[in-house]
Amino acid sequence: MMGNMIGIGIFVYPSLISSLLPHSIWFLLFWLFGGIIAVSGALSSAELASVYPELGGDYAYLRNSYGRRWAFLYGFFTFFITFPGSIALGLSLGVHYQGSIILGDWVNTICYSLPLVGFEIQYYQVIAIGLLLILTIVNHFGIESSIRFQKLVTFLPVVFLVGVGLMTIISILYFLFLGDHTKLLLANNMSMPFSFPDLLHSGTALVAVYWTYAGWNSPLAMGEEIKNPEKVIPRTMIFGPLVVMLIYLLLAFIFIALLPFESIQTGKDPFFIVGQYFLKNLLQIDSPAVIDWIPRIMTYIIFFIILGNTNSTIITGSRIQVAMSRDKLFIEKLGHLHPKTNTPVLGIWMQSAWALCMILFVSKESNLLNFSFICIIALSILTIYSVFRVKKHHNRPHLIPYLSYPIAPIVYIAATSLILVLILGNYFREGNYMIPFFAFLSALLGFVLYEIWRRVKITTDGHG
Repeated sequence: MMGNMIGIGIFVYPSLISSLLPHSIWFLLFWLFGGIIAVSGALSSAELASVYPELGGDYAYLRNSYGRRWAFLYGFFTFFITFPGSIALGLSLGVHYQGSIILGDWVNTICYSLPLVGFEIQYYQVIAIGLLLILTIVNHFGIESSIRFQKLVTFLPVVFLVGVGLMTIISILYFLFLGDHTKLLLANNMSMPFSFPDLLHSGTALVAVYWTYAGWNSPLAMGEEIKNPEKVIPRTMIFGPLVVMLIYLLLAFIFIALLPFESIQTGKDPFFIVGQYFLKNLLQIDSPAVIDWIPRIMTYIIFFIILGNTNSTIITGSRIQVAMSRDKLFIEKLGHLHPKTNTPVLGIWMQSAWALCMILFVSKESNLLNFSFICIIALSILTIYSVFRVKKHHNRPHLIPYLSYPIAPIVYIAATSLILVLILGNYFREGNYMIPFFAFLSALLGFVLYEIWRRVKITTDGHG
């Protein structure tokens, strides 16, 4: 879960989020709000997982609550857009921005081009494809190898971020109460004239926050592969999002304590500037060798995070394909498990092949994930609402008493519905009708494909 949740969003979205907010206190509150959404969604999904411990996660919950049509729509988006899109854009953006620090500026130069058709491949795309192939091979050899790799690339960044974050917080509190508080910019940021953010702009900021917290439902796609689910699922769904929320709130507080809020809003100060400011102004370390290594250290941490996020996405996406194949809503061979590794080998490679195509042909500035977000968040609201339907038909004790039902699903549905309304309102106010239109069109396409697939299966199998 943490490997899927902690991506590069925390390093690239603070500028976008803060630029839409008039005061630093809102910056903190929005990260807290995103954490509450993640925790409430995770607790609600845990209730569903206790009733339907199956492969596919949200796919299985939608199928069991609303039927195969809605489950197919979710599978359609995850296979063709969200999972391969997240893999492709995550690796492409990561290598594009971090590769120049690790390897040099040559990674963003042209490797091969076909001028007649206007097609070109840059070196960062080649490197991204290489990383994708390595991660696909890791997953090819079984869930145990992929989970071991996941632990490695998640443990190091989490320990680093928590350790450095706590050390910085302790130093900030010391200088705030016992030292020279003029070295901090927290007081200046908090003393800014207070005002309320534009309502529709808040929707755009909340979308970025939501994306940064996304991934709390990823472990449930493994469903039946989870050992001791009655113990593992509640612990994962409580502590996973809470730890991630702690990390994000620590980093957000460090930002506004050490940097002018205006510089965060403009994006002039990348994340590693915080580390340089901390060493120079608080710890009085002026060694150029130490200061200059901060960007490189942060680059390696981000690189590990990208690998963990991508690996987790490969694991989750391939399990949804298996669930769809079992229901004969997808190519059945993609759901076959290897007799030795017990992994959907063909499905894993098919997903990676589609992601590879996106690395080559989809621009890293694409709005691909923006319009799919509208559909995915609408389906997530529908999924969490099914908690109430499940409770009507299954007389089971609450998995996590007093927290998960009915408070958690009500909070999630209300908060995400608000985000959906605000983001649509902002698109319409700005005259950006294409993203909502493509969201509607892609959903319609998903329903049409379902009807076509259903009729083909009826014809070939003799039943629906």
